Amino acid sequence: MTQQSNQSFNPEYFENRWKGYADEDYDVVIIGGGSVGAGAAADAATRGLKTAVIEARDFAAGTSSRSSKMFHGGLRYLAMFDFRLVAESLKERELNMSTLAPHLVKPLKFIFPLTHHVWERVMMFGGFTLYDLMGGAKSVPMQKHLTRKGVLKVTPGLKEDAIVGGVRYYDTLVDDARHTMTVLRTA
Repeated sequence: MTQQSNQSFNPEYFENRWKGYADEDYDVVIIGGGSVGAGAAADAATRGLKTAVIEARDFAAGTSSRSSKMFHGGLRYLAMFDFRLVAESLKERELNMSTLAPHLVKPLKFIFPLTHHVWERVMMFGGFTLYDLMGGAKSVPMQKHLTRKGVLKVTPGLKEDAIVGGVRYYDTLVDDARHTMTVLRTA
């Protein structure tokens, strides 16, 4: 007779586990096993609190598996002058890329097309330089400015007369569901 692991994924295990919640006391019960619930569980568990996470379906099955798949550094928030948020986003991205989940976070190259001569390149140079200096270019390459010919070489589908050049920069891509599961397992 084979012995069934209590870690098996089967209906009987989950039904017994669900009934077991009535017999145990928890400091924190989190409803929802997505990225926010996983983060809350990790925070509570690291504070020494007995924590339960309850999910109606499967962990990371909802919104947490349908994100943009990016750990972005908050580049768009520079335009809103929210420097604190950009710095915090870049710090979190770097921590995940270099230490917490380097197996799940990879560089993602972007080309920002420029459509106006001088003023747009100067403005984008300033923004991307600030982004790089705030931490955007630690584990990923710094920005690189490209001519029209350079942009068309790497993105040949663009209309030649629509651009005057571009800027190559990096953000990062993450396997969001696996990342959520990793955080839950840590908790």
